[in-house]
Amino acid sequence: MQPWVKMGAIAGAVGLVSLAVWRFFNPGPESNPIIADGGESVVILPFSEITSFSDLPLGWAVEQILMRPPMGLSWREKDGVPSLRCETNAGGSTLSRTAEVEIGDYPILVWNWRVDIPISSPADEATPEGDDHPIRLVFDITDQDGNESSFQIIWSNRKYQPGEYKYIGGIPQYVAGGLDENIRTWQAQELDLMDIYREITGRDDYPLLTRAGLLCDSDNTGSRSVAFITDVELRQR
Repeated sequence: MQPWVKMGAIAGAVGLVSLAVWRFFNPGPESNPIIADGGESVVILPFSEITSFSDLPLGWAVEQILMRPPMGLSWREKDGVPSLRCETNAGGSTLSRTAEVEIGDYPILVWNWRVDIPISSPADEATPEGDDHPIRLVFDITDQDGNESSFQIIWSNRKYQPGEYKYIGGIPQYVAGGLDENIRTWQAQELDLMDIYREITGRDDYPLLTRAGLLCDSDNTGSRSVAFITDVELRQR
């Protein structure tokens, strides 16, 4: 194993431990979850409601990888699209929102995203050393037996095609889009979360969404990224 690979693996392990320590001392908010009101859709990541990233509204939280710079966030208009801009430079963090939404009632996930500076690294994104993505969506769910689990929806760097999965640290990552041919253009996305849930768990019950978040990271590869994303919503079928 090359020395830089060893250092990358050590850095990745340190990052995961640091994030676990941060979560212990900074538990996420338990109040003010997003709840569906019976309409045709529910916005689970209303980024546009945030007026200050240093003083987040109730229900939002930032989880930072200790010893790494957090992602930089700003609300702006990109090519006429109001969106959240996320920038990383050898770092990363998660911006998340609590929720209580039955995915079976609102299974269709809809959003738009765009990457202007992708992750550029020789590291294999199928490995912990290369597990960086310019933009991801993260979800915590609870099944009807009370079992908690997490999964991610990612923008692939170069390796994966839409519809494929990768697993890092036991966490399923579904590839919604990505690749260099799609950078610097807005990509409209629509996925059925029940299909993903059945694939990763083998279950057919209706899980409860308890947290949704945005993760942009480049800490393992030491690279830089810039991405944009609109508000994210769940819709009825």
